Amino acid sequence: MPAVTTPTRIKLQNILFATDFSPSAQSAFIYALNLGRSYDAGVYSVNVIPHLPFVEGVEPDYEQIKQSITHQMTDWARSGFLRDVRHMEIIEEGEVPDVLSRLVREHDIDLIVIGTGGRQRLEKLLLGSVAEEVFRNAECPVLTVGPHAAPWKNGSLRHIVYATDFGPESVHGLPYAIAFAEANRAFLTMLHVAREPGIVLPEPEPGSLPVIDRQEVISSTQKQLRALVPEANSLWHEPEFVVQFGEAAEAIVKAAQAADMIVLGVKRPTPLTKHLGAGVAYKVACDAYCPVLSVSARYHN
Repeated sequence: MPAVTTPTRIKLQNILFATDFSPSAQSAFIYALNLGRSYDAGVYSVNVIPHLPFVEGVEPDYEQIKQSITHQMTDWARSGFLRDVRHMEIIEEGEVPDVLSRLVREHDIDLIVIGTGGRQRLEKLLLGSVAEEVFRNAECPVLTVGPHAAPWKNGSLRHIVYATDFGPESVHGLPYAIAFAEANRAFLTMLHVAREPGIVLPEPEPGSLPVIDRQEVISSTQKQLRALVPEANSLWHEPEFVVQFGEAAEAIVKAAQAADMIVLGVKRPTPLTKHLGAGVAYKVACDAYCPVLSVSARYHN
């Protein structure tokens, strides 16, 4: 796993909040505002009108749709939630991932915040979750807010869980886990979900030693986790190094039940994860009890 360098402070000057006015978007909005206030960042609220199909020869009235959304955006801006936060409302047409990608570049966005409705609803769709397509392709970190995410107490981060499989993509999330923990004086848990001892791998790595028992796995893995934390850091608490066994997504969600944020480094999409929603990051984002910060391999801080 590559060496990790930690930013002295997270750059959050511009936050892009994607909304479709659904309940999950309303929940995500609160997190965007909390981060906007904490980091004195501007919040861009964007609604993307998708290209709609013709129904019985009737062409969609985009002007009417846009007018309705404009009224909702205006009411939102006047609601008082945005007080003390610099903000801008944007309405665009097109495919959500494409529009958000363009806006990230145009407005120098540092973070996307987006809600997701959960796997029970989305796994039936051919292309899976729009949120997953966004966080796997984004050129900046993405905070996904699932239907089970609980609000941060006092709007602040107190406990962050960084989950890693020690793969090359995992490293992209670690600097943000450490930097968020430093900036918020939060407790940091370093987590790895291991295979059960005794399971024979199809293609063992050359020179690898046989696993004897759980305690050996825990001890060696904790050393690996400890080695990931740079010596030059400003963490307020000694990190906790946790090893769990079982199915990765389920174990991560369970270990982070009391956390305020899960941080993951994520892979670029593959046909399997894109179409079936089978990836660990997708399952965690949908099922977690807190927001999930995903940092794609496409993004380099």
